[in-house]
Amino acid sequence: MKKYLPAVVAFLVAAVSGFLIAVLVLNRDGGGMSFGEFIGKLVWLLVCLFVSVFIHIIAHEAGHMVAALMRGWRFGSFMIMGVVLSRRDGRWQLSRFSMPGAGGQCLMLPPEGGDTPGGIAFYNAGGVLANGLLVIAASIPLLVSFSSLPFLLMSFLVGMVLVGVFLALLNGIPLTVNGLPNDGMNLLKLHKDAFATEIFLRTMRIMGLLMQGKNRELDNYPYICDKRPLDFSNALHVMALASDISLALMRMDFDKARAILQRIEPEWEKVVPVYQNELSMEAVYLTLMAPHQPSDIDRLLTPFFVKYLRMQAAFRPTALRVQYALALLHEHDEAKANECYERFQKVCRHYYIRGDVEIERRLVEEVRQHQPAP
Repeated sequence: MKKYLPAVVAFLVAAVSGFLIAVLVLNRDGGGMSFGEFIGKLVWLLVCLFVSVFIHIIAHEAGHMVAALMRGWRFGSFMIMGVVLSRRDGRWQLSRFSMPGAGGQCLMLPPEGGDTPGGIAFYNAGGVLANGLLVIAASIPLLVSFSSLPFLLMSFLVGMVLVGVFLALLNGIPLTVNGLPNDGMNLLKLHKDAFATEIFLRTMRIMGLLMQGKNRELDNYPYICDKRPLDFSNALHVMALASDISLALMRMDFDKARAILQRIEPEWEKVVPVYQNELSMEAVYLTLMAPHQPSDIDRLLTPFFVKYLRMQAAFRPTALRVQYALALLHEHDEAKANECYERFQKVCRHYYIRGDVEIERRLVEEVRQHQPAP
């Protein structure tokens, strides 16, 4: 059911959309159309569907943001299709970031005391509610005056309804997309799992502090996963482990970070692919920073991971830090390492998570000072 439900939902929405487009929209008046008229109308409908997707993604993330603001949360960042809007030193800035499985993401900083279960549910449901409101707003003129609407306006409204219904179902029905939980799955898991709720609030707060560059406030954060039973197929639980590794690296406690990774190894196949790649980046770095054999690194450099690392290195200091360490300590290619270092410095100047930049620069300096074991 979990595997095939997204495809079933997509098929049903596509079938209904095709019927509406063919019968109700393209041939609304029941008269004949020339081939040129048909193609022209079809192209306009496709444009409307594309624009509707963009509008609904923005509305979805804005829905999360408004719901959070109503609960007293503070703005963190707003991402749409890889473009991130954030605030730095009192000024707005645009950056790039990519998260597989997510067309958008809104990060907000929870209040110091957290929030009630109802408030957290409202935040997670805010996106679907926003899509639903747009569907209702677009449906009213269609229901009231469908036959008298100009074709261009009618096509746009139909696109808004179809895309909105699809995205509301895709985000509202509990599913995992590329292994990551959607809003409906978050609601379900957070309702059933108090530890998952703790992880969710803590991770949002850590991200908010890092975006503001307030790393010092994280100095006394305990490791959340110590002595806790974990479900390694649960993306939220693995996210908590990744968060603990980040804290260990921030404190330059490489032994602690390695211990956390060793805990994951026996359950590696249960971890969703995106977190396998994220954890592999730190596994490569930590292996390079300890006595090791070249085969230890080669084993980690799977084609799947190398492709992910190359993609992330276009805009993420973490990936460039790993590439730099690989070039210097594994490939022993100083020219390539210097190129990676220059790109690392350039990306750091514009990266939107200020606290991450500070941590990554310290970790890169460790590589520069590190001498490979004989």
